[in-house]
Amino acid sequence: MNARIQDRIVGAFSSSTEEEQLRADVLTMVLAVLPLLVVVIAVSFVVNYDGTPIGISTIIPLIFTVVALGHGLRGRCHTVAAVWTVIGLLLIVTAATWLRPMGLYPTLFCLVVPVAAATLGISASLATVGVALAILTTGLLGPVPVIAPDVFLVSVSLVMGNAFLSWAAARPLKLALAWSWQSYDQARAIAEELRNRQGELNRMVKSLNEAYLRLENLSNELGHARRAAEEARRLKAEFAANISHELRTPLNLIIGFSEMMTNSPRAYGGEILPEIYRRDLDTIQRNARHLSELIDDVLDLSQIEAGRMGLVKECLSIAAVVDEATTAVSRLLDGKGIALIVDMPPDLPEVYADRTRLRQVLINLLSNAARFTDEGSVTVNARVDGGDVRVSVIDTGIGIAAEDLPKVFEEFRQLDGSIRRRAGGSGLGLAVSKQFVELHGGSIWVESRVGVGTAFHFTIPHKAAAITGTTPGDWEAWERRLATRPRLPPEVHVISSDPSAARIFQRYLDGYQVAGYASPADLPLNGDGHLPKRSACVVVAPTVSAAWDCITSALPVRDSTPVIACVLPSKRDLARELGVAGYLLKPLSPADIQSVLEAVGKPIRTALVVDDDPDMLRLLGRMIRAWRPGCRVWLVEGGDAAIAILRSRRPDVVLLDLLMPGVDGYAVLREIQADERLRDVPVIVVSAGGAVEDTVTAGLVAITRHNGLTANDLMRCLRGCLDALLSPESSGAPTPEANHPARPA
Repeated sequence: MNARIQDRIVGAFSSSTEEEQLRADVLTMVLAVLPLLVVVIAVSFVVNYDGTPIGISTIIPLIFTVVALGHGLRGRCHTVAAVWTVIGLLLIVTAATWLRPMGLYPTLFCLVVPVAAATLGISASLATVGVALAILTTGLLGPVPVIAPDVFLVSVSLVMGNAFLSWAAARPLKLALAWSWQSYDQARAIAEELRNRQGELNRMVKSLNEAYLRLENLSNELGHARRAAEEARRLKAEFAANISHELRTPLNLIIGFSEMMTNSPRAYGGEILPEIYRRDLDTIQRNARHLSELIDDVLDLSQIEAGRMGLVKECLSIAAVVDEATTAVSRLLDGKGIALIVDMPPDLPEVYADRTRLRQVLINLLSNAARFTDEGSVTVNARVDGGDVRVSVIDTGIGIAAEDLPKVFEEFRQLDGSIRRRAGGSGLGLAVSKQFVELHGGSIWVESRVGVGTAFHFTIPHKAAAITGTTPGDWEAWERRLATRPRLPPEVHVISSDPSAARIFQRYLDGYQVAGYASPADLPLNGDGHLPKRSACVVVAPTVSAAWDCITSALPVRDSTPVIACVLPSKRDLARELGVAGYLLKPLSPADIQSVLEAVGKPIRTALVVDDDPDMLRLLGRMIRAWRPGCRVWLVEGGDAAIAILRSRRPDVVLLDLLMPGVDGYAVLREIQADERLRDVPVIVVSAGGAVEDTVTAGLVAITRHNGLTANDLMRCLRGCLDALLSPESSGAPTPEANHPARPA
């Protein structure tokens, strides 16, 4: 710290209240010591008594006057009392000097200087030095000298020395006091800051406690919400399963009657419909089947816990899918007088996609274009865009406002939400289309101008890019593709006597080439008599023993080929569990009826058809008569009426619906199995269930290889299984009913 800063600190401290209090304490001490000066002077005057008593009578009252007045002024003003005390001391020493000339009393001026410095400060001590020097000089050089020269020199020296010593002693003390005061201020500031910090910490702890309570409440609310979501998901699955029956029933009738009218004209007296009617019936049948497939999608969405739709991918021509979609909506466009333009280059590569989903996307886009276009045209074109095939649906309709474009693909979003909007719909079509396109690894977007038209574009990876998982880009990317030598996806060979089992794996095993075979003898083998190296074999059987027998009976696989056994009941197993001769799923075709009736293995002259839907009864009866014109068919509505007929008649075959109000098909089955007269009558169950995977679950999955699994492979398999089954997305353990064939819808 330099001298200027020190002076500022000393000056600041000298004017402080604390220093004034310190000087007041020193003044009190000085006033308390002054009576001792009376004794000293009195003694000295007595010792040096010269016969003049005026000295004692003058000095002693003067001393007591200074002390008394100093004490009196100290209570009112410290500075005034200090000034009076210094002046009084100067008067006492001066009086003593003049009363006893040539004595040593002038040396007492040196005592006044430290008193002035201690009670008034350095400046006052310097002024006191000046007054004392003036008095000493007057006493030496006055008309009547009262101070001896040697005493004068000693007194001046003592005064000057005391003045210097007072200054020298006071300066370090003042600096130390200033430093102490500064440290005190800093400590006080730190303590205040600590108190503030403590307050902030207390407030923060309080806030954290409140946040913790809010988080705990939020966690409880999330738990309730999760349970509510699980309950809603369960109710949604039940609703989807129940509503699917209501939706499938009319669709099955539409599909069945349209197919009968098209393919079995002899069921209508042999009259062949005109060609224009046949084309319309083909359109009705094709769209009805498409709706039936969409109902399966609703069930999939409600049951699949993985959060995405399963895809049945295959290599297909985009032009063929476009042709199917345009054929489905051509009548809608023709009815409004809108031209349909299809621009498909002949050299388009194949795409690796799900035909049904791709067709649905195109139908949604074309239907939207037809609804919002009053005149002009709708154009469908496709082009190669890098590793994708880009398909565009362009119309000349009313267009979409720029602020509405980001909302186009939102679920349940109608850009015109008024009651008088020009087009209906649930607002799900474009959202579902976006989901399907993205599941294929593509993207979809829209461009539009109000009054000009709208263009929807979507991309689907073509065959090469989809299989290798890459798309051609710049030269470096092309070099990397050549260096890595991408291979086709691994092959999965599904062995099952039920073709629908292979469909389950094809639907959900993305990234693999899945093929189904009826027996090990049908497997495609290499020249060495084994399956390809990068392949796996899945054996699907109704029981563990059947699966193990298939695996151990000369399965033509390499030692390193993984073999997976899956116990999955099929339609045959369902039929076996129910004790019936056959199991049919709606919608039915005449070929299905013909196949299952011929499998009975005996002539059929009478048939009993039991269902709660009169239209379905009429359709099944017409199909049976078309197959066997002379067959007598009894159409019975309800289980109670069927039991009444069975008690009096014995048909050659029974076609039975299981779920009916009142007496259901299970009661009819029990009646047939309990009656010895009817026990050998073949029963064919006709169910509205969508597919095998809708009603059954796998009972067992086993993984092995001919050369066994190493510890590393075993742990990797276990880790994969545990990760899949213990993840939050897992649906959990199946219900007890899931181990047995559920009642079909």
